[in-house]
Amino acid sequence: MDTGAMKQILLEEMEKYTGKGLNDYAYLTSNEADQIYTVVDIATIRDKRIVSTVLVARIVGQQIVIEVDHHDKQLVDALLAHDVPKAQIILAYRGDAVPA
Repeated sequence: MDTGAMKQILLEEMEKYTGKGLNDYAYLTSNEADQIYTVVDIATIRDKRIVSTVLVARIVGQQIVIEVDHHDKQLVDALLAHDVPKAQIILAYRGDAVPA
């Protein structure tokens, strides 16, 4: 799959992890120059602010590198459902080797 189509699918799927939750709001952030995309969650629990990065993915060459995924519904499954080849997905958070 070409990089443009892969990136479009990645961003569309990551957007699905954003929005208002029960006690939180999740934001999609990006650094286009480095092709890195994150979902940051800001929550208020028991009157305390909690900020965490719950999803991090980046494009390296012809591959998507998923650095962090703290969701029950994993990003990798959504990418595979959109026909992104498994060979183009690296699960760094599971120990897959990441290209330099």
